[in-house]
Amino acid sequence: MTRTRIVGAGVAGLMVLSMLVPAAASAGDVRYRHYRGQTSQGGLVSAKTYVKDATRDGIIDFSSVTLDCEDGSQFQLGVAFDLPMPPGETFGLDHLYPFAAVHVHGRLGVHGGSGTLSLAIPTLNADEQAQLCSSGELTWQVERTDAGSASLPSADVQMQVTSRADGTTRTVFTSDDGTTRTVITRADGTTRSFVTPEEGTAPTSVRLRNYRGRTSQVLPMFVVTAKVDSTIQLRKLYVVETLGCEDGTELRWLFFGHGPTLPPARLDFDYVSTQEVFRQEAFHIRGRLGTHVGSGTASDAIPTLNADEQAQLCTTGDLTWRLWRTDAGARIIVP
Repeated sequence: MTRTRIVGAGVAGLMVLSMLVPAAASAGDVRYRHYRGQTSQGGLVSAKTYVKDATRDGIIDFSSVTLDCEDGSQFQLGVAFDLPMPPGETFGLDHLYPFAAVHVHGRLGVHGGSGTLSLAIPTLNADEQAQLCSSGELTWQVERTDAGSASLPSADVQMQVTSRADGTTRTVFTSDDGTTRTVITRADGTTRSFVTPEEGTAPTSVRLRNYRGRTSQVLPMFVVTAKVDSTIQLRKLYVVETLGCEDGTELRWLFFGHGPTLPPARLDFDYVSTQEVFRQEAFHIRGRLGTHVGSGTASDAIPTLNADEQAQLCTTGDLTWRLWRTDAGARIIVP
């Protein structure tokens, strides 16, 4: 297995994409080589190879890769690859994830190395339509230095994707305010999503209401609200969804969010990942949420990559929903 780590530093964000890899040896006689150079964009490249017990592994870091988006915007990523090296001095990695396409190939020899790199990320533009942001095919070249490798840039928002042997991937976005969004994708394409803002200080007076219902897709929906002093807060929002993609495939998605203060008797909530670097989802819900029942509309849109590594939009379309209160204070209502 390989591990890939993508770290992106832009105006507002950092992105990390990783895959599991067996732990590197920590004892015994290990021989290292260190390299440094540039990409065809002028970004720093640093690399290291190490050999233990006739096994050769390598790490290569690209500290700044510029991606051009279809709407004319740009952003920079730092990309690091940690992978076993086959016999000889060449290596290659080609992976297509729903949220990134990575291709890196090259050679790290006794005195230097060279190769190619391309990276593509699907995002949403300002109109919440899918677009591709791509580096194109870059070349890179390094010389052996036997000096320490360069560190990657830091930023305020992180994305980490872990892939298991059974094909399940787990993607976690974490922003500087403590908000996290977790996406779990199974090998069969079933996908679940959770949005979890950082927990605040425990309130002094809380009254909870629990609601359960379904959307027009005949899939379940759950809501928990809390009256905190004189405000109503959204404690939990679960919406099970099916998103149709432009290539004809479908995603089964579980959206989970909580945190914002709600208007009186309303369930109005927007989750739009508006980091200037990565706009990865646009979820909107509107409707009335009364003492015992509620109803309204919702929609969700997510950009992914299709089999041809092109950006496509996956969306629920316009959904309707109905909820009924289910806690001890509820009035019995037959749906």
